[in-house]
Amino acid sequence: MEREHSKIKIITYYCLMILIVILSIEMLAQLTFYVIFMERYSAKKIKNYLIKEYDATERRADFLKQEILHPYVGYVFDYGDEEINFRTQGFPTDNPPLAKREAGKLNIAILGGSVAKELVPYIKEAWEQTFKITPNLVNLSCPGFKQPQQLMALAYFLSLGAEYELVINIDGFNDIALPYSENYAYEINPFFPRSWKLRITANPSHNELSLIGKVKYLRDIKQRKLKDLSNSVFNFSAFYGLIKMFQLKINDMEIYNSSKSLSAMQLKMTKRFEESGPLEHYENISNMHEAAADVWLRSSWLINNMAKDGGYEYYHFLQPNQYYEGSKRLTRKEKRIAYSANHMYRKSVIIGYPMLIERGMILVNNNIKFFDTTMIFANIAGTIYRDTCCHYNKQGSEILAEMVIQKIKENTNIDKLRPEIYRKINAN
Repeated sequence: MEREHSKIKIITYYCLMILIVILSIEMLAQLTFYVIFMERYSAKKIKNYLIKEYDATERRADFLKQEILHPYVGYVFDYGDEEINFRTQGFPTDNPPLAKREAGKLNIAILGGSVAKELVPYIKEAWEQTFKITPNLVNLSCPGFKQPQQLMALAYFLSLGAEYELVINIDGFNDIALPYSENYAYEINPFFPRSWKLRITANPSHNELSLIGKVKYLRDIKQRKLKDLSNSVFNFSAFYGLIKMFQLKINDMEIYNSSKSLSAMQLKMTKRFEESGPLEHYENISNMHEAAADVWLRSSWLINNMAKDGGYEYYHFLQPNQYYEGSKRLTRKEKRIAYSANHMYRKSVIIGYPMLIERGMILVNNNIKFFDTTMIFANIAGTIYRDTCCHYNKQGSEILAEMVIQKIKENTNIDKLRPEIYRKINAN
């Protein structure tokens, strides 16, 4: 009897030790999660974080299925819906691009890349708060657009009869970062649309098909892991959640590397003239960036020159970026999620942004409404950037949108273009 009692005590002791170890591991995992994310653990939070954090990888792996060739602007979206495609003409806009002037309505076209696209709702909100009227915003910005695509998009719709009162161009990053890293480095004309060869490859090779299949397989695994995180009986545990998070980080890196290998393989293959375009070989990388900055300058100049005949005011904003040195003191979170010393775009920003700023002054000196916003976050202590490319969180988007509207308010001549709109603005 005493022997059995002793055996029970030993089992109880080991069970308690195991329980203490498990609880200690869980408490350490909870603390680790809090240190990383500055909030308490929940399976929902970590799933939302992973979906949002790695959505960019999904887009990189799948962008050529969503973006289709366009004869004038390079590419637009195929929404898979005939009515939406017709109404938007493939642009990410809620309002039709072929806007006509109407009494009491102000048509504003937004140009740029993904940053401009994401700013549209914030610009609408800031405009309504400032002027007390709702603008008719036409979003002609597309992820990856770089000059002369903004110029071409505007000229295309103006030629079809669109009538805008204001044109707002928010760009600079794509225009200086993409020409080298996604085209010229692979012997493609830097001023062709991004990753041009990938868009017109008709018959993939065996090696290409193998990598395409690998990317698809890895993405399927990723979706299963995200589903496990939602449905598992262990999803209450921070230890379980962190394990899943690190598994997904590894999985995501494999998707990224495979997608990058696929791009590198396709871009390094022998190219036909339609794939490479006329390619000038620059003496060095700096000269290529000088050429990109010049295209950006001339394109903005031409947009402004069209304003008189097009009947619109033109406002041009150079967007801020975390890789432009001295533009923001990055927070601990930004250093973790929004900065990479080896990022493929960082070198172009370091080389090219001073060139854009210098050319921006040429625009200003020629009475073009250009505004350098690169230092807008310099005195912001909190987190603004949300990825290693160029995009902002809600706070950053609101700050930039408010500055855009403030500069328009200070410089607008809308009273001459649309006096009835101006009277309505003043009445409010």
